[in-house]
Amino acid sequence: MHQPNPGMTEQNSGTAFLKAGIILGLTLVTVLVCWLAPEPQAGGEAGIDMYLPYQVGPLYGIPADVTKAELDILPKDTTFARKTYGLLGSPPEERILCSIVLSGREKRSIHRPERCLPAQGWRIDSSHTEIIPLASGHPLSVTALLLEKPAALANGQSFTLRSYFLYWFVGKDITTPYQFERILMTNWDLLFHRVNQRWAYVIVSENISGDWQPNGLNADQTLALLKQFIHDSVPYFMKSEMPAGTDVSSQ
Repeated sequence: MHQPNPGMTEQNSGTAFLKAGIILGLTLVTVLVCWLAPEPQAGGEAGIDMYLPYQVGPLYGIPADVTKAELDILPKDTTFARKTYGLLGSPPEERILCSIVLSGREKRSIHRPERCLPAQGWRIDSSHTEIIPLASGHPLSVTALLLEKPAALANGQSFTLRSYFLYWFVGKDITTPYQFERILMTNWDLLFHRVNQRWAYVIVSENISGDWQPNGLNADQTLALLKQFIHDSVPYFMKSEMPAGTDVSSQ
């Protein structure tokens, strides 16, 4: 019968205490820095203009409503810009949704969509990062989610509806497709610059129409359309990508 090694047990115990001590020390240092540092500035400058154009390429925008659930859950100083885009006369289920959510003072205005999409009935089939070259030459990294959920046609026939959902976060002079990176940058700015980074969360999504109509777009075509839409629309609302001298108020 194998007997436990007392020396090994003591070594493991010592390692565990060391790790706990390091974590406790880092926590105390963070609390001390936060306590001694001055109050952070309320809401830094946003890296985005809350403006969505009337037209993007051949697609025309129609204002879309913010849901009551969003208004009830998110802080009152959260602001929204939202439109759906499509060819003239296109039905709602074949339009691109473009939505911008801009945080106020509170951080909880912004969250990763992987938290709320399942509550809306969607299942996340896959997730990956897409890199979109912009007109400026800058690359924009976005998270691309392939979603699916049960649906029914007008005749009652059931099918699986799929949708591509692309999103990224925009701060002042910085973007990221990753929630953990956004949180790290937020905490860095709070600790060392005493600025509460004011983030925006941009969503571009569309249903894969080939799932229910013979002449609709397949998954690859839908993703390509969304990437082109992002390429064409970003210069209207991301300050870092706007041409010099742009005045959105006159557009």
